[in-house]
Amino acid sequence: MNDTLQTLGVVAICYNEEEDLPGFLQNLLPWVHEIVLVDDGSKDQTSEIANSASPKVKFLRSPRQDGEFYADQRNKGIAAATSDWLLHMDIDERVPPAMAQEILQAIQSTQYDAYSFRRLNYFLHRPMRGGGWSDWNLVHLARREVLRFGGMFHESIHLSVPDHRIGSLRKSMHHFNDASYEERLRKSMTYQAEVVQQMKNRKVSVNALNMTFACIIEFLKKYVFKRGALDGMPGLISAIHSTCAVFRAYAILWDEQNRIPRDSLNKGIYE
Repeated sequence: MNDTLQTLGVVAICYNEEEDLPGFLQNLLPWVHEIVLVDDGSKDQTSEIANSASPKVKFLRSPRQDGEFYADQRNKGIAAATSDWLLHMDIDERVPPAMAQEILQAIQSTQYDAYSFRRLNYFLHRPMRGGGWSDWNLVHLARREVLRFGGMFHESIHLSVPDHRIGSLRKSMHHFNDASYEERLRKSMTYQAEVVQQMKNRKVSVNALNMTFACIIEFLKKYVFKRGALDGMPGLISAIHSTCAVFRAYAILWDEQNRIPRDSLNKGIYE
């Protein structure tokens, strides 16, 4: 064990979080040493709620500039934090009491510099046991100096410690996700650009066969092989939603690869 008590901070990024932020702060303030919120330019009551909550809360208003992604926001929060350990969260996540106790014990150990943990994800306001929702197992608890983020919308983890210094927590964090399915659709369209770029990097040439095959595989993977059927109607909607996201990515890329310029269309009506 460490001779001195290790401190714990939470870093989260936020934008228009007036609905979820009170519950987020209530969940964390009794047991963490600081909370750093990096705000993307909220237009609701997010800043008022944060600034009036507690001296533990540091609210940084820092709208993303051109070329900045969520990873850059999270890294700003790391730079502003002072705690020995940082737990990286979203505003719609909650730490159950048993997990909070496990975290506080884990950071006092000298055996590890970082920990991975799983999330119990919610979809359509219900906890999801299948469909791939429980696959997430990234390192989001680490000593302040050893973790940074990269990537676009779905951040990648950059750790400066070897694998044997990474532990694993037993308890799971609860992730409420979207307030409505409409919100899920809006987020999906934002994430779509990253998926299309990944397909470009792989030099995918879209045709009817690979588009159809990819959609069928995605549905079977989520609904059958990852047991999305066990989650009832939300599981079915989730599998279809994922399948539609794959279709949209292929359709967007096909359009880019086969687009007819407006000049050609304009000329065509006079021929």
